[in-house]
Amino acid sequence: MPNVNMNYSYDAATAPSLVETYIQRKAMQNVEPNLRYLDDADMIDQPEGNGKHVRMWRYSELPAITTPLAEGVTPDGQKLTETAFTVMTKPFGGWMAYTDELDLFHVDKKTDAIAERLTRQAALSIDTVGRDQICAGLNVMYPGSVTSRAALTSSDILTYAVIKKVVRNLKKKGAQPFPDGYFHAKIDHDTYYDLTQDQHWNDVSVYQDDSRVKSYELGNIYKVKFFEVDNGKIFAAESYLYGSKAYLTAYANFDAANRTMIVADTMSEDEARELTGKMVYVQYTNSSTDYVTPMCVERVYPSGTANQTKIVFRWVPAASVTANWTTAKSLKVVPSGGATSGAEVHASLIYGQHAFGLVKLGGGKGKPNIQTIIMPLGSEGSADPLKQRGSIAWKVKHFACAVIQDDFICRVEHSVSA
Repeated sequence: MPNVNMNYSYDAATAPSLVETYIQRKAMQNVEPNLRYLDDADMIDQPEGNGKHVRMWRYSELPAITTPLAEGVTPDGQKLTETAFTVMTKPFGGWMAYTDELDLFHVDKKTDAIAERLTRQAALSIDTVGRDQICAGLNVMYPGSVTSRAALTSSDILTYAVIKKVVRNLKKKGAQPFPDGYFHAKIDHDTYYDLTQDQHWNDVSVYQDDSRVKSYELGNIYKVKFFEVDNGKIFAAESYLYGSKAYLTAYANFDAANRTMIVADTMSEDEARELTGKMVYVQYTNSSTDYVTPMCVERVYPSGTANQTKIVFRWVPAASVTANWTTAKSLKVVPSGGATSGAEVHASLIYGQHAFGLVKLGGGKGKPNIQTIIMPLGSEGSADPLKQRGSIAWKVKHFACAVIQDDFICRVEHSVSA
């Protein structure tokens, strides 16, 4: 399809409104219910015209008050401790061409097939992008005595013992279960297979009250309800941060107070967009041994000048870790990897309320964030003089998802049975 330019809007005067309305309805009906990773997210408004970044807030819990009130004396007021961070919103979309041999002006089986495939693709795309964002926190645990992703072997599967430790960890950090009384978890098909072998597994089929069973609910273990996802997160070895860039070299020591690293590399706007939101490793070398910490890139300030690109990380690990992030110890940003044993590393998420949020897909003021774009036959003008080609597309104008409270969500990295 020559001279394709998808940066235009649907022309209601040209394309039939019946088809546009039908496919738009298919998009909204099929996408939102199938965001399996994101169905527990806090919804955040991002009106148009507010830039490429949305601001989110992380709030600290208030401590217990143990001092009694003095007679007739009003105590000092308290302040809400909050930490602001930004998340880049990004557009996503896909399209499919059709020809005049497909009569688009009738809602037939072929048109329905196009709409169905595109909206399913939209749901999978958005859910996968969101999945990667909520799998980018610092709160991570491993089975048994394993202390890093690299050390996982094929026998380190998700078990009852690991789940109990995660629940204890979440409770100690103040995470609250959902109104159903349970923490929630997202697991893939392989992990589901392993959990059903555990004697503590309670299958959803034996629940007494079927009306309380949610979509894709599988069962529970120790106050955690498990939900099935088709696109489970698997960490594999990566060669590049973006494009053909294998690593970024720090130009100055890490600024922990501002969560900032200056790297001695130039970066374009598109490269900065690709890197923003990704999970990476921050690597340093000490006594010929490399140490890595998984980090999430919050924001990148690209520069065409060497030694001027600034990277801001969403989280800051303990001072004992960042104290080693110096140029003297070959500080770098490198791609995240898998287990050195070659075992597949699966990520299961266990979380409480208000752990993560996303920009609403419904939009505001009658303008949906997710939209269908129909370009009818002949819309290319002289490039299609015989009116032979048209297209149907889906587009999300600005989407973002992020962990809000890192203490309220735990990523369990583990292997699965063969």
